[in-house]
This record gives sequence, structure tokens and C-alpha cells, in this order.
Amino acid sequence: MIGWIILAVLLLLVLLAFVVRLGVLVGYDDSGFRVKVRVGPQYIQTFPVARTPKKEAKKKEKQEKKAEKKKAKKEKKKDAGPEGRDIGGLLDMALELLPVLVDAASRFRRKLQIDDLTIDVTWAEEDPADTGTHYGQGWAVMENILSYLEANFIIKHRQAALYVDFLAEKPRIVIRAVLSLTVAQLIGIGLWAGRRALKVLWDHRNTIKPAGTKAGASKKKGESNHGKQSSC
Repeated sequence: MIGWIILAVLLLLVLLAFVVRLGVLVGYDDSGFRVKVRVGPQYIQTFPVARTPKKEAKKKEKQEKKAEKKKAKKEKKKDAGPEGRDIGGLLDMALELLPVLVDAASRFRRKLQIDDLTIDVTWAEEDPADTGTHYGQGWAVMENILSYLEANFIIKHRQAALYVDFLAEKPRIVIRAVLSLTVAQLIGIGLWAGRRALKVLWDHRNTIKPAGTKAGASKKKGESNHGKQSSC
């Protein structure tokens, strides 16, 4: 009976991984930027974050302690001398990891879905002549943006509008984008990129060594030989 319950729970988790979507809502209007993280149907605002004076003081104290630790670590590393990792080996590894990151970003882009896209612009400037000119140019810019997004992303719903106001003195821009992908898609991309990255790291495990290790080994070998000679 317990085995069937465990199997049912695992199946439910797999089903949820393919159904539950993770996402983010990015918006901009007269009040500024806002970002909300989506987990299923719920949204959690992450920016801007309302902080109390007490939280601000704790954050400042934490940042100061972090800066002190970073400074002490830097000084310790400086006192330790020029020993460190072989920069050439690190550069080679970074160059091999770069295609992995590019492919992962491409896979992420193909899986990412735009659930809702709203672009609402009311163009206005101090000079009515400039307003009319730039209003016409604005349509070309908006069409190019929409064409690019539709060619590279799946857009479930979009609403785009550009208006003109000859009485106002500055434009009004409202942008809202909701992007999401399933938990299973995110895990799949992570496993694929992680497997390739681990392969690169594994291949370089013996090539990237602390500088001075070879010299230190030679020195120890010399000391050992010297000891053998003296014993003779």
C-alpha cells in the first residue's frame, strides 16, 4: 500500500512539473518599473521591495560586514604571493563553456512563452510638429519590435497601440509582459546545460592547477634526492 502511495505522489509531481508554470511579470508605467515572480497562479512582487527602517539598517550592517570580509580576503590573497590558478587554462575552459551558455540561452528562449504582452504608448512632445513626425516613426519602431518578438517567441496574447496627443508635453508609456515556462522545461534545460558544463570541467580537472605546484613538487623531489645522497 505504501509503495502505491509513493508511486502516486511521484506521478503527481511529474504531472505538476509539466503543468505548473514559472514566470515573471515585468511592467513599466509612470510610477516606474515593477517585477513580479510567478509560481503557478500566484504572483510575488520582487521589485520594488518595500523595506522598513529596521530592515534597511540590518541590510546596511550586513553589507558592511560583507565588504570587510571581502577586503580581508583580498589582502590575504595578496600576502600569499602570486600563486594562483593557471590563467591560460582558465581561459581555455571559459572559451569551451561559452558555447554551452549560448546553446542554453537559445534553448531557454525557444521554450520561453509570452503569455501576455501589452504595449500602450501615447506620444507627445512640446513641439506639435515634432510630435507628428515622431508619431509616424514610432509606428515603424513598434512594428519592428513586434515582428522580432513574434519570430522568436510564442506569444499567446498581445495588445499594442500607439496614440498621439498634441496637447501633452511628454509621452506616456505603459508596458506589461508576462513570460513563463514549465518546471519540466526549466529542469530539462538545466540538466542539459549542467551535463555539458560538467564534461568541460571534468576534461580540465588535471589541466587547471594552482601556479607554483610544479615548482613546489620539483623542490620536494630535490630535497628528497639530497637526503638520499647524504645518507650514502
